[in-house]
Amino acid sequence: MVRFNPVAVYIALILLAIVAVEFSTPPEYILGYLYVGPILLSNWFLSRRATAWVTGGSVVLTLANLIVPGFDPPSSIALVDRLITVAALLTVAFLAASYRHIQEESLHQRARIETQEQLAQVRADFIATLTHDLRTPLLGTQSTLAFFKDGQFGPTTAGQQEVLAVLQKSNSQQLAMVEMLLSIYRNDERGLVLERHFIDLDELCAEQLTLLQDLAMSRQIDLRYEGIEGARLAVDGMQLGRVVANLVSNAIKHTPREGEVVVRLLHRPREYCLLVEDTGSGIAEADLSRIFERFYQSDGTRDVPGTGLGLYLSRQIVEAHGGQIWAENRSTGGCTFGVSLPVASQAAVSVV
Repeated sequence: MVRFNPVAVYIALILLAIVAVEFSTPPEYILGYLYVGPILLSNWFLSRRATAWVTGGSVVLTLANLIVPGFDPPSSIALVDRLITVAALLTVAFLAASYRHIQEESLHQRARIETQEQLAQVRADFIATLTHDLRTPLLGTQSTLAFFKDGQFGPTTAGQQEVLAVLQKSNSQQLAMVEMLLSIYRNDERGLVLERHFIDLDELCAEQLTLLQDLAMSRQIDLRYEGIEGARLAVDGMQLGRVVANLVSNAIKHTPREGEVVVRLLHRPREYCLLVEDTGSGIAEADLSRIFERFYQSDGTRDVPGTGLGLYLSRQIVEAHGGQIWAENRSTGGCTFGVSLPVASQAAVSVV
């Protein structure tokens, strides 16, 4: 059953009107440019096939007017004018088809982006709900394990104490991961609110490295720190401490045994820089621009435990401070992670 299309009927009536006018005049009168209207209308409202038929028909009718309705033989000028008109009609049809293709691709791209955003929001909401529900039982488990270890449920043997220590460590790691997920979700939804105080960056870095010495020793990693005096800056100490801990622990985990991790705090013009250098295998060039994305893990690090969230959270914190974070491979092997924090605008910073 053929469906009635009022637009197609309207275009057909316009064509008939143009044909009636053009074929009632001598070939020297060029009216073929009027076919531009039906071509554009068909390109906008009808299918590509219908547009091709309208374009082809317009070209044939423009040339046919040279011999119909039988006036004097056309002059060479009239022939050239008709050919120019045909070229103009074909050009209009081509440009209109190109514009239509671009518009359709733009709509498809927009639809894909909207779908991806919706999926990302659903995933974020799911993660937030899941992590919130996981946090409470993990806290309860942590407290219960502490009571067992302290002997509040009766005496425990040395072997049981070792098992409880392992369970506490594992539970603490899971709790830290849940807290990281919740922090990332809150930062994405509401933005990261900083509580700035003037602190000594050298002391902050030294404290974090002290906490990570056991991890480094367990992997036989030589962890060294080179700081500077008087590095005072208005920052959120707790949040920036998470950045230092994330970068240094990440370097330790990706450095082979008996390797080396060096942390340097530098004062450069208008900024302080923190550099974390390791002697690992480095990062593939294709991954350098993506390692700070949420959930992203390089193919070369799949065997290393992690969620792909630590670097993303670090980026959130550094950028909230107005700084920059980056990674680059070292010419001598391994990788360097860097953080720069500006000092030029410290006078204008609101300090709690």
